[in-house]
Amino acid sequence: MKGLLHDGLVARPWAVEVSIEAVRLRARAPDDASIDLDWPLPDVQETLRSDGRYSLSRNEEDARIIVEADDWRALSGRSGAAIRRSGRRREARLISSLTVAGLGVAALVFVGIPMAARPLALNTPPALESRFGANMERQLSVPFRACSSSPRGAALLSGLGARLGAASDTPFPIRVRAVQAPFVNAFALPGGTILVTGELIARAEGPDELAAVLAHEIAHIERRHAMQAAWRAMGAGLLLDAVVGGGSGAGQQLIVLAGGFADHRFSRALEAEADQRAIELLRAEEISTRGMADFFGRLANREDTLKLRAAAEWFQTHPDTANRAEAARRAIRPGRPALSQQEWIVLRKVCR
Repeated sequence: MKGLLHDGLVARPWAVEVSIEAVRLRARAPDDASIDLDWPLPDVQETLRSDGRYSLSRNEEDARIIVEADDWRALSGRSGAAIRRSGRRREARLISSLTVAGLGVAALVFVGIPMAARPLALNTPPALESRFGANMERQLSVPFRACSSSPRGAALLSGLGARLGAASDTPFPIRVRAVQAPFVNAFALPGGTILVTGELIARAEGPDELAAVLAHEIAHIERRHAMQAAWRAMGAGLLLDAVVGGGSGAGQQLIVLAGGFADHRFSRALEAEADQRAIELLRAEEISTRGMADFFGRLANREDTLKLRAAAEWFQTHPDTANRAEAARRAIRPGRPALSQQEWIVLRKVCR
């Protein structure tokens, strides 16, 4: 039987004589003795082409033999229906293999990486974490511009963070910066930097409330929570690079979003841990802990029923705000103000 061999090495096809000898497929070029392809017959894969011919291949090899459909059926003794059934079986095996591989990747992204993130974070050298956090801070400086309205206010904010950081057990110097953003939030980066939005400072009704927020973020840094999140993100990113070639399309975004949802319970546990540690830091600096209860209490929507708040908590990274306020209220201890009234007035101008 005549055929055309594309050996995957040169562009030109080779005219070959195709035969079956015992349980092996042979393809030889009459005018070139070096062209002698020898495949075990069970390894040969048949693919019906759009032009009605068959393409014969073997596993992942680049070589292909193109033969007429009727000639191949006569040589192999197989009907078209049998060849199609064989092709469907190969497709089923491929789908099964891909499904198993996909489940393995999902298990690593959603189970293995979160479990490994904590020991990895705790054993990350502080110098490496600091460099990583500095890179993150540079990237965040684009969407979150630093507030520069009041240098003295910025110094007071930084000093308050440094005081609370001194009471913690963290290897990093605590650096606090105010940034422009239209929402109430504060976030701790790996390596000791805390970004506080101007909207949060505006919503705080006293320095004790701001101190409570800073103590909470310092607790995240002390317990290496920020680095845990970074390891989870880096691990998922490496796996995604391997699976989708480093793309950033809808498939990658879907996996990232799903990973975030799967991690909600874990994140709420870390937030509760940071709340408790923040209260300890405030007490160590003899600052009143009432600020935490008051701040969370105002953020909680008093019109929500307990059932609605519980339902909302499932979909939130942080614990329910009303529950956090109640826990902080039970832990209230008296203390001195975090800043004087005059200092507070100056600090509040940092983002105006």
